[in-house]
Amino acid sequence: MARLLSPPTIPEFSKLVQQYESKYKELDNIYLSAVNSFQTLNGTFGKQEVESILHPYLLKWGRMGRVLGYKGCARIGKALNALKPQIGTFQEATLATIDLNEKYDDIEDLYDGLLNASWKSEKGRTKRVGPTATAKVLHLALPNLFMIWDRKIRNSLDFGENASEYIRFLENMQDWDQKLNKTISSLEKKYDKTCTKLIDEYNWKKCWG
Repeated sequence: MARLLSPPTIPEFSKLVQQYESKYKELDNIYLSAVNSFQTLNGTFGKQEVESILHPYLLKWGRMGRVLGYKGCARIGKALNALKPQIGTFQEATLATIDLNEKYDDIEDLYDGLLNASWKSEKGRTKRVGPTATAKVLHLALPNLFMIWDRKIRNSLDFGENASEYIRFLENMQDWDQKLNKTISSLEKKYDKTCTKLIDEYNWKKCWG
């Protein structure tokens, strides 16, 4: 096992999560609506689901309009349909309970299946989903298990972009959840958020200010 990152202190973690909640509570309503809609989704992702769930979640809340655009969201919808069986195998898993070593290959396959989904831009360039959108989509599908990250978080914490690095990131965030369990549990009740979202709020405020 690689050396784990030192977790934040309890006062720092609580302070930055509170700052995030104070500043972005209204914007996070978009996030909550998308996550709830995904969890109640029956059937496959069609045009309507892409527009009602992925557009607000990825383009407005996730601020990925320049990276993905409408064509990227449509491609992600198709990828989610193809990956539905794999997503289903993780339905009961949480960050706190999953054995990341045991599920390493399955997570790697799921991550790569989204990461490398590609499409042609309006200018004819080949684009792919990429690591930031991949993590956001995995979190949307399985919010109790998968963490969100972006380039600034990866760089700040010294992680790469591939699947093995994402699993290493999950391993570290799982360790933080265990070591800050009482504090995170209290904040989960206070803000009605998952531990994965609260840790992301801390990471976002720590890295972006």
